[in-house]
Amino acid sequence: MYGYAGTMLTINLTDGKVIKEPLRDDLVRDWIGGEGFGARLLWEKLKPRTDPLSPENVLIFTTTAFSGSVFPPGSRTILNYKSPLTGFYGENGMGGSFAPYLRFAGYDLLIVEGKAKKPVYIFIDGDEVEIKDATHLWGKLGSETDELLREEIGDTNIQIIRIGPAGETLNRLACMTSDYNRAFGKGGNGAVAGSKNLKAIVVRGRGSIPAYDTAGLKEVSARVYKKCREAYGEMAKTHIHFLNQAYVFTMGIPIRHFQRGNWDKMDRLFAEPIMEQLFTGEDAYCWGCPTKTGKVLSPKKGPYKGHKVDAKVEADWSWGYNMMIDDLDVLCEIFYQCAQNGVDINGSAEWAGWLAECQERGIITPEDVGGLEVKFGDGESCLRLLRAIFAREGFGDVLAEGPKIAAEKLGKGTEKYVMHSKGSPLEAEEFRADKALLLGTATQERGGSVNRTWTFTVTHGGVLHSDVTGLTEKPDPSAEKGIAKWLKPYREVLPGILNTMGGCLILWWPDAFATADVLEGYKYLTGREVSMQEGLKVGEKILNLARAFNAREGYDREKDDTMPERFLTEPVSGGIQDGARVESLDAMIDEFYSECGFDLKTGWPTRAKLEELGLKDVADELYSKGK
Repeated sequence: MYGYAGTMLTINLTDGKVIKEPLRDDLVRDWIGGEGFGARLLWEKLKPRTDPLSPENVLIFTTTAFSGSVFPPGSRTILNYKSPLTGFYGENGMGGSFAPYLRFAGYDLLIVEGKAKKPVYIFIDGDEVEIKDATHLWGKLGSETDELLREEIGDTNIQIIRIGPAGETLNRLACMTSDYNRAFGKGGNGAVAGSKNLKAIVVRGRGSIPAYDTAGLKEVSARVYKKCREAYGEMAKTHIHFLNQAYVFTMGIPIRHFQRGNWDKMDRLFAEPIMEQLFTGEDAYCWGCPTKTGKVLSPKKGPYKGHKVDAKVEADWSWGYNMMIDDLDVLCEIFYQCAQNGVDINGSAEWAGWLAECQERGIITPEDVGGLEVKFGDGESCLRLLRAIFAREGFGDVLAEGPKIAAEKLGKGTEKYVMHSKGSPLEAEEFRADKALLLGTATQERGGSVNRTWTFTVTHGGVLHSDVTGLTEKPDPSAEKGIAKWLKPYREVLPGILNTMGGCLILWWPDAFATADVLEGYKYLTGREVSMQEGLKVGEKILNLARAFNAREGYDREKDDTMPERFLTEPVSGGIQDGARVESLDAMIDEFYSECGFDLKTGWPTRAKLEELGLKDVADELYSKGK
């Protein structure tokens, strides 16, 4: 089978069984790879209403078709599970080099089941697969774990994903991480690993992936590589921190926990001061990245000197702008602590923003939350907060359950000020300034994420991706009607093509490479031709399957496909988008559901839509009780 390793690996931590099976033909035919494999297997393997922190939950690591190939960047690992943060569909993508090494070891996917009696790590070395004791690693930070494992195995040419102390203590914002800060960010997958006593997965691979047409694959890969380098140019030297400037002068960035749109220190977080003060000169890019955008940051003096992290631009927005922290050394230390302890860097800012706003409004006092005082602009108070949460000390134990659950336990009206979707903290985007982004985030299956619908380059940048969206001119970002027709296929590209075949959103969004390039590369790699419409159809299947999964777990339109009251009733105050407001999210959702074939009342995919997509077995199970 060209383009695939050809083997599925399942490891049961309860009984220690290791099962190797041929990669199923139907998975390749119907689901291509990556998230397609993971979504389908998650539906098959997980019983309805499974406790996400029980041994019955699964972690499904899948590789995309390009993982480990010459097609850039060829780095993506996709992870599926049931989220302990939302109770719904869990999915994350991570760059780095783990997926290439897993394929070089001979596997297209890895399923981890059950629970070990004590802390363990998995070591995959080609045909040799071992479950090894990790008691000595429990409690270690990410970089400490890496160092000890490389020393123990006696090899630096390995790839490691691990959890930090946050995952070990079942923090619902915990995530599995790799390197300086490659992360399966949202959803609480680190807590799932911790609940299984799984500290790390180590892979050593020596194989390769066979291509159907090596010459053709090299030609299209070289063309894409050149296009990406030319598209990014000098901007690649700043990672993508240059987006801070772009946002400030177009869409705007939320300030003070989404309460404002302006700040007199906006320029302190522009790319130039960040790179000048923090860039170490080291790169930390993903496997095969043509632009080498990953940059290692670290304070050059003071108490945090030498603490290295590769932080993305979204962290600038969540912690820097939204918490008004302009001390770059302290900001970098916040990023470092989140990465080393293993929590979602972006989502973790909601702990601080929610508490700071509630305390500032006088709704609660620090004494109500165990003496934890948090202030906007005070990065050190945020670090103290994070230490309490990571250690589950005092009220930090409550906060570790996630901001939404913490607010429900605290009460006093604080629930209104948690900025979340489906229980997952929102990223620091000005949703009122881009109605497509608002709609896409409200209806996102995994909650709290903008990845499937990060529409900034379309609505504000004019990069239309016309072969996908059908757009011929830049849409009005303030318009609430007519979004659904182009947003539906736009949402389907990530799961259906980029998360199955491979490809980086950071390169695709600005059109550094085209969707057609991915389809062409896949043809040369595998010998299988997939048209644009066929690829988008796979994306539609994945999204409908994810929505069916959520429906099976108790999803409800009114409760779950919505946004916090602030975005629905308050206009933006100040900044480039001053006065931007939302008229009717419900009307936007109705239009979107109609376009997608979802039931207008429940938000469920209809039986007719599921059967049209070849998911009759899913429809039969979902509607077995007469719904």
